[in-house]
Amino acid sequence: MTSWDRPAVAHWDFPRSATGIGVLVEAGGTLGVEAGTILRGVGLSPAELATPDLLVAPAQELAAIRNLCAAAGDRPALAAEVGAAYRLTTFGILGYALLSSPTLRDVIAMTLRFIDLSYIFSALGVEATGDRIVVRLGGAALPEDVREFLVDRDLFAIDSVLRDLVPGGLPFTEVTFAGGRTDETLAAYGERLGTVPSSPVRGDGVTAVFDAVHLDRPLPQGSAGAVAMAEALCRDLAAARRTRGPVSSRVRVEITGSLSQGAPMPSVAAALGVSPRTLRRRLADEGTSYQRLLDDVRVELAERMLATGLLSVEDVAIRLGYAEASSFIHAFRRLTGTTPHQASVASRTRTSAAPRA
Repeated sequence: MTSWDRPAVAHWDFPRSATGIGVLVEAGGTLGVEAGTILRGVGLSPAELATPDLLVAPAQELAAIRNLCAAAGDRPALAAEVGAAYRLTTFGILGYALLSSPTLRDVIAMTLRFIDLSYIFSALGVEATGDRIVVRLGGAALPEDVREFLVDRDLFAIDSVLRDLVPGGLPFTEVTFAGGRTDETLAAYGERLGTVPSSPVRGDGVTAVFDAVHLDRPLPQGSAGAVAMAEALCRDLAAARRTRGPVSSRVRVEITGSLSQGAPMPSVAAALGVSPRTLRRRLADEGTSYQRLLDDVRVELAERMLATGLLSVEDVAIRLGYAEASSFIHAFRRLTGTTPHQASVASRTRTSAAPRA
């Protein structure tokens, strides 16, 4: 089995281009939803969406998504309709880098390297197993009310981009929407994907499979010179973005990457190029604190790991940087009102009791 590197940014809470909200507005327009409705509470005007280099917090894009979902009403294929609106050109310089990549293998590597230049919310993983390439979109860390929409939208956005890259598109041989989808939704999805998807009860994401024979076939517009230039531009843009935008978003990213070492504030501050005092002040300006962010990240990841049923409480405690399990249990109960064991049992009970589509 072959796995690509993990995404450069592991969490969805990264600053992103306002263009992503622009896509939602355009998609909503085709469904008869006015821009003002989608932008309610987002803090942006339609004119501002065209501002070059404007970054928004993920919470703003999530607000627009919630508005769109509420206004669109009962549309079984809404996530697919919105996902199809994402094209290579939507992604700016990242889209050009993907278009210039020599092979699909290079496309995958480029995407993971500069994942925070995209609009993805799902946790993306790709691996090659024999003659199959398996793409996984995890949703455990996503807000529950829009989790299903986000992972489905991300899948159809990937499908749309692959249609731009590969002549005739790249057919999935198997697609599984874990967590349960209605028969009507599955039928609508199947028409768009050209395959019959399944939807078991367990899980929280999407798995799609395509034939590995496509992996190293030359792409029609691949160019070594063009991709080198585009990759350099992506590198510069990503470096700039990772030092801009809401401080709390950048802190969450750094915390996630250093939890096993305890994620001490001085280390995170140093990674961001500021003193602990400055970091504390900037977080206060955003209405939060380092301890609150650390607690939030730990709870989110703890719930995700406990829900699998594969890790003991002691293992989870170690992965989250606690010196001992008792400290983790005490902190988890203080923050959530329940114990890790109770949370694990409740999560598995909810999953097993979920009705099948």
